[in-house]
Amino acid sequence: MGKLNQGKCYFCGKTFGKTGIRRHLDKCKERSNKNSNGNEDHYIIRIQGYYQKEYWMYVEVSANATLKDLDQFLRDKWLECCGHLSMFKINGEIYDVESSTDMFMFRRVNSMEERLKDVIYKGLEFTHEYDFGSTTILKLNVLSKEKGSKTKDKVVLMARNLPIIYNCKKCGEQATQLCVECIYYEYPFYCDKCAKEHECGEEMMLPVVNSPRMGVCGYCGEDGE
Repeated sequence: MGKLNQGKCYFCGKTFGKTGIRRHLDKCKERSNKNSNGNEDHYIIRIQGYYQKEYWMYVEVSANATLKDLDQFLRDKWLECCGHLSMFKINGEIYDVESSTDMFMFRRVNSMEERLKDVIYKGLEFTHEYDFGSTTILKLNVLSKEKGSKTKDKVVLMARNLPIIYNCKKCGEQATQLCVECIYYEYPFYCDKCAKEHECGEEMMLPVVNSPRMGVCGYCGEDGE
Protein backbone atom coordinates (compact mmCIF):
# COMPACT_ATOMS: atom_id res chain seq x y z
CA MET A 1 0.00 0.00 0.00
CA GLY A 2 1.23 3.51 -0.76
CA LYS A 3 1.63 6.43 1.60
CA LEU A 4 -1.71 7.35 3.12
CA ASN A 5 -1.13 10.94 4.15
CA GLN A 6 0.32 12.51 1.01
CA GLY A 7 -1.77 15.03 -0.92
CA LYS A 8 -1.55 17.62 -3.70
CA CYS A 9 -2.15 21.37 -3.57
CA TYR A 10 -4.43 22.24 -6.48
CA PHE A 11 -3.02 25.77 -6.71
CA CYS A 12 0.68 25.00 -7.20
CA GLY A 13 0.67 21.23 -7.76
CA LYS A 14 3.17 20.49 -4.97
CA THR A 15 2.83 17.49 -2.66
CA PHE A 16 2.70 17.63 1.14
CA GLY A 17 1.59 15.53 4.09
CA LYS A 18 -1.96 15.70 5.42
CA THR A 19 -1.11 18.16 8.21
CA GLY A 20 1.69 19.97 6.40
CA ILE A 21 -0.53 20.86 3.48
CA ARG A 22 -2.74 22.97 5.76
CA ARG A 23 0.26 25.14 6.65
CA HIS A 24 1.24 25.28 3.00
CA LEU A 25 -2.20 26.50 1.90
CA ASP A 26 -1.88 29.47 4.27
CA LYS A 27 1.23 30.69 2.44
CA CYS A 28 0.90 29.23 -1.08
CA LYS A 29 1.88 32.06 -3.46
CA GLU A 30 -0.35 30.82 -6.28
CA ARG A 31 -3.35 30.76 -3.97
CA SER A 32 -2.50 34.22 -2.56
CA ASN A 33 -2.30 35.67 -6.06
CA LYS A 34 -5.83 34.48 -6.82
CA ASN A 35 -7.27 35.84 -3.56
CA SER A 36 -5.25 39.03 -3.14
CA ASN A 37 -8.00 41.46 -4.16
CA GLY A 38 -11.00 39.60 -2.80
CA ASN A 39 -13.38 40.75 -0.10
CA GLU A 40 -15.85 37.86 -0.01
CA ASP A 41 -16.10 35.68 3.10
CA HIS A 42 -14.98 32.09 2.65
CA TYR A 43 -14.71 29.11 4.98
CA ILE A 44 -11.77 26.72 4.84
CA ILE A 45 -13.07 23.23 5.58
CA ARG A 46 -11.22 19.94 5.98
CA ILE A 47 -13.31 16.95 4.91
CA GLN A 48 -12.37 13.34 5.54
CA GLY A 49 -13.92 9.91 5.80
CA TYR A 50 -15.34 9.48 9.29
CA TYR A 51 -13.87 5.99 9.52
CA GLN A 52 -11.48 6.16 6.52
CA LYS A 53 -9.34 9.14 7.48
CA GLU A 54 -6.82 8.37 4.74
CA TYR A 55 -9.27 10.00 2.32
CA TRP A 56 -9.35 13.77 2.80
CA MET A 57 -9.86 17.11 1.08
CA TYR A 58 -9.43 20.78 1.90
CA VAL A 59 -12.00 23.07 0.32
CA GLU A 60 -12.71 26.78 0.22
CA VAL A 61 -16.43 27.55 0.30
CA SER A 62 -18.23 30.84 -0.15
CA ALA A 63 -20.08 31.90 2.99
CA ASN A 64 -23.06 32.59 0.71
CA ALA A 65 -23.12 29.01 -0.57
CA THR A 66 -25.86 26.74 0.74
CA LEU A 67 -25.52 23.37 2.40
CA LYS A 68 -27.06 21.99 -0.78
CA ASP A 69 -24.12 23.42 -2.77
CA LEU A 70 -21.72 21.64 -0.44
CA ASP A 71 -23.77 18.44 -0.58
CA GLN A 72 -23.63 18.46 -4.39
CA PHE A 73 -19.85 18.94 -4.33
CA LEU A 74 -19.43 15.96 -2.00
CA ARG A 75 -21.66 13.85 -4.24
CA ASP A 76 -19.69 14.82 -7.35
CA LYS A 77 -16.25 14.18 -5.83
CA TRP A 78 -16.78 11.25 -3.49
CA LEU A 79 -20.25 9.81 -3.19
CA GLU A 80 -22.81 9.75 -5.98
CA CYS A 81 -23.74 6.32 -7.24
CA CYS A 82 -27.51 5.78 -7.28
CA GLY A 83 -29.13 9.06 -6.25
CA HIS A 84 -29.39 8.17 -2.56
CA LEU A 85 -30.65 10.59 0.09
CA SER A 86 -28.18 12.53 2.24
CA MET A 87 -28.10 14.87 5.23
CA PHE A 88 -25.87 17.06 7.38
CA LYS A 89 -25.81 16.91 11.17
CA ILE A 90 -24.81 20.25 12.71
CA ASN A 91 -24.95 20.85 16.48
CA GLY A 92 -27.56 18.14 16.87
CA GLU A 93 -29.75 19.49 14.08
CA ILE A 94 -30.48 17.61 10.85
CA TYR A 95 -30.38 19.38 7.47
CA ASP A 96 -32.06 17.48 4.65
CA VAL A 97 -33.06 18.32 1.06
CA GLU A 98 -36.17 20.04 2.36
CA SER A 99 -37.48 20.97 5.80
CA SER A 100 -39.99 18.60 7.39
CA THR A 101 -40.89 16.79 10.59
CA ASP A 102 -39.35 13.37 11.28
CA MET A 103 -42.43 11.13 11.63
CA PHE A 104 -40.57 8.65 13.85
CA MET A 105 -38.54 10.96 16.09
CA PHE A 106 -41.02 13.88 16.02
CA ARG A 107 -38.22 16.38 15.52
CA ARG A 108 -37.72 19.19 13.06
CA VAL A 109 -35.61 18.51 9.97
CA ASN A 110 -34.09 21.66 8.47
CA SER A 111 -33.54 22.43 4.81
CA MET A 112 -30.19 22.30 2.98
CA GLU A 113 -31.14 25.64 1.45
CA GLU A 114 -29.64 27.29 4.55
CA ARG A 115 -26.58 29.41 3.75
CA LEU A 116 -23.32 28.37 5.34
CA LYS A 117 -22.87 31.76 7.02
CA ASP A 118 -26.05 31.09 9.00
CA VAL A 119 -25.20 27.60 10.27
CA ILE A 120 -21.41 27.09 10.49
CA TYR A 121 -18.51 28.91 12.13
CA LYS A 122 -14.78 28.56 12.78
CA GLY A 123 -14.01 25.60 15.02
CA LEU A 124 -17.22 23.72 14.22
CA GLU A 125 -17.13 19.97 13.58
CA PHE A 126 -20.10 18.44 11.78
CA THR A 127 -20.96 15.40 9.67
CA HIS A 128 -22.47 14.48 6.32
CA GLU A 129 -24.19 11.16 5.60
CA TYR A 130 -24.92 9.76 2.16
CA ASP A 131 -27.17 6.71 1.59
CA PHE A 132 -29.12 5.63 4.66
CA GLY A 133 -28.74 1.94 3.77
CA SER A 134 -25.02 1.52 3.03
CA THR A 135 -24.06 4.80 4.64
CA THR A 136 -20.87 6.73 3.95
CA ILE A 137 -20.19 9.24 6.74
CA LEU A 138 -17.88 12.22 6.33
CA LYS A 139 -16.43 14.47 9.05
CA LEU A 140 -16.07 18.18 8.30
CA ASN A 141 -14.00 20.65 10.33
CA VAL A 142 -14.32 24.41 9.79
CA LEU A 143 -10.70 25.54 10.11
CA SER A 144 -11.03 29.25 9.44
CA LYS A 145 -13.06 32.08 7.96
CA GLU A 146 -11.14 34.26 5.49
CA LYS A 147 -11.53 36.97 2.89
CA GLY A 148 -11.05 35.91 -0.73
CA SER A 149 -11.93 36.63 -4.33
CA LYS A 150 -15.33 35.63 -5.64
CA THR A 151 -14.96 32.46 -7.70
CA LYS A 152 -17.00 30.85 -10.44
CA ASP A 153 -17.55 27.77 -8.28
CA LYS A 154 -19.02 28.18 -4.81
CA VAL A 155 -16.89 25.27 -3.56
CA VAL A 156 -13.23 25.18 -4.63
CA LEU A 157 -11.04 22.13 -4.14
CA MET A 158 -7.79 23.30 -2.55
CA ALA A 159 -6.03 20.01 -1.79
CA ARG A 160 -6.77 16.30 -1.81
CA ASN A 161 -5.07 13.07 -0.83
CA LEU A 162 -3.19 11.29 -3.61
CA PRO A 163 -4.74 8.02 -4.80
CA ILE A 164 -3.80 5.17 -2.48
CA ILE A 165 -1.94 2.33 -4.17
CA TYR A 166 -3.08 -1.20 -3.37
CA ASN A 167 -1.30 -4.31 -4.62
CA CYS A 168 -3.04 -7.27 -6.21
CA LYS A 169 -3.56 -10.06 -3.69
CA LYS A 170 -2.56 -12.71 -6.21
CA CYS A 171 0.32 -11.30 -8.32
CA GLY A 172 1.48 -8.20 -6.44
CA GLU A 173 0.94 -5.76 -9.31
CA GLN A 174 -1.01 -2.55 -8.76
CA ALA A 175 -4.65 -3.36 -8.07
CA THR A 176 -7.40 -1.79 -10.15
CA GLN A 177 -10.44 -3.63 -8.78
CA LEU A 178 -11.78 -4.94 -5.50
CA CYS A 179 -14.20 -7.72 -4.68
CA VAL A 180 -17.24 -6.52 -2.74
CA GLU A 181 -17.91 -10.08 -1.58
CA CYS A 182 -14.48 -10.35 0.09
CA ILE A 183 -14.08 -6.78 1.35
CA TYR A 184 -15.35 -7.41 4.90
CA TYR A 185 -13.32 -10.51 5.74
CA GLU A 186 -10.16 -10.61 3.60
CA TYR A 187 -7.88 -8.46 1.43
CA PRO A 188 -10.09 -7.75 -1.60
CA PHE A 189 -7.79 -6.09 -4.17
CA TYR A 190 -6.90 -7.49 -7.62
CA CYS A 191 -5.42 -6.36 -10.93
CA ASP A 192 -7.58 -6.65 -14.06
CA LYS A 193 -6.10 -9.99 -15.06
CA CYS A 194 -6.43 -11.65 -11.66
CA ALA A 195 -9.91 -10.19 -11.15
CA LYS A 196 -11.11 -12.25 -14.11
CA GLU A 197 -9.82 -15.40 -12.42
CA HIS A 198 -11.17 -14.60 -8.93
CA GLU A 199 -13.63 -17.20 -7.65
CA CYS A 200 -16.34 -14.68 -6.69
CA GLY A 201 -16.75 -13.64 -10.34
CA GLU A 202 -16.25 -10.41 -12.27
CA GLU A 203 -19.78 -9.25 -11.42
CA MET A 204 -18.63 -8.78 -7.81
CA MET A 205 -15.85 -6.37 -8.79
CA LEU A 206 -15.83 -2.59 -8.42
CA PRO A 207 -13.00 -0.24 -9.44
CA VAL A 208 -10.34 1.03 -7.04
CA VAL A 209 -11.10 4.75 -6.66
CA ASN A 210 -9.93 7.66 -4.54
CA SER A 211 -12.92 7.91 -2.23
CA PRO A 212 -14.12 6.70 1.20
CA ARG A 213 -17.11 5.17 -0.64
CA MET A 214 -14.88 2.78 -2.58
CA GLY A 215 -16.43 -0.69 -2.71
CA VAL A 216 -19.86 0.42 -1.51
CA CYS A 217 -23.14 -0.03 -3.43
CA GLY A 218 -22.37 0.65 -7.12
CA TYR A 219 -19.88 3.47 -6.63
CA CYS A 220 -17.37 3.73 -9.51
CA GLY A 221 -15.69 7.08 -8.76
CA GLU A 222 -16.22 10.61 -9.99
CA ASP A 223 -16.61 11.30 -13.70
CA GLY A 224 -13.25 11.30 -15.46
CA GLU A 225 -11.38 9.67 -12.56
